[in-house]
Amino acid sequence: HEKNYFYTVDVLFGTPSKSEFLLFDTGSYLIWTQCLPCVNCFNQSAPIFNPNASSTYKRIPCDDLICRRPPFRCENGQCVHRINYAGGASASGLVSTETFTFHLKNKLVCVPGVIFGCSNDNRDFSFDGNIAGILGFSVSPFSLLGQLKSTAQGLFSYCLVYAYREMEATSILRFGKDANIQRKDMKTIRMFVDRSSHYYLSLQDISVADHRIGFAPGTFALRRNGTGGCMIDTGAIATFIQRGPYEVVMRHFDEHFTSFGRQRMHNASEDWEYCYRYDSRFRAYASMTFHFDRADFKVEPTYMYFIFQNEGYFCVAISFSDRNSVVGAWQQQDTRFVYDLNTGTIQFVPENCANDHFL
Repeated sequence: HEKNYFYTVDVLFGTPSKSEFLLFDTGSYLIWTQCLPCVNCFNQSAPIFNPNASSTYKRIPCDDLICRRPPFRCENGQCVHRINYAGGASASGLVSTETFTFHLKNKLVCVPGVIFGCSNDNRDFSFDGNIAGILGFSVSPFSLLGQLKSTAQGLFSYCLVYAYREMEATSILRFGKDANIQRKDMKTIRMFVDRSSHYYLSLQDISVADHRIGFAPGTFALRRNGTGGCMIDTGAIATFIQRGPYEVVMRHFDEHFTSFGRQRMHNASEDWEYCYRYDSRFRAYASMTFHFDRADFKVEPTYMYFIFQNEGYFCVAISFSDRNSVVGAWQQQDTRFVYDLNTGTIQFVPENCANDHFL
């Protein structure tokens, strides 16, 4: 079974507090969790949040100024949200406030009055079990980053643990002073934010196995209509490349594996187009490098493939997109990222994220 690997944050909701795991999503502008009573809910292992059982839960009324700001609106006398995600999933429910509690070092920190979506109609999500909702972390006033403005001060940092090696390991999401991590080998790239509050990087070119493809300037530029561009997104399971360049990149991967006698397995996977017969003795996996305007981000082979040993194949962890290119979570593993909204930069350096502990 092709497992979905998602990175989650443990958030304690309400009073008394209840633990819910939310998908850590730098590509999303709202926080929401599934709420009773359900109209449509996906399966989750923890009990679904019951707002009636919390003394600090409040609905935001229709006449509140917040309800006039997209993505919120007034419907039948209630302030509601509805979000549509790439891939067709949607979440809708009541705009509310609640006390969130976070594990910080060896203490718990309460943040009262966090605005979130109490979502009771959630369709077409591929979450399996652990996840209860989404922790939006984009540059929006309603993301967690936006709501922790005074603490975060435009700085946050994360390091995604390598899933195949450390299924149970945790790493730490850092804000503000705690996120200001300096390492000698850190590279810096420019980051900019579009109207939809995503984090965009200026991608110039791509290499496969150290062979630079040589895309024409502007191939990955963000266009006025919102298509194109290259964003970085922890909520995307892997990397997506817009259709034309995708075909070129994958042809290079295919030529690489064919030259080593790897047999392509068409239709092996529903999700990934370029899959090959797995052999435990095979070692010549190709790396991939994103050439950004100021620095190169080389993704070592370890973080470029989904390996399905039992089924006897492996897949290149890249798919195509009709809108934007995306550097997703799989390719970000074992790299320390520091986002600084004040300088408009992202810094990164390789790190074994399983060793990430409170300072």
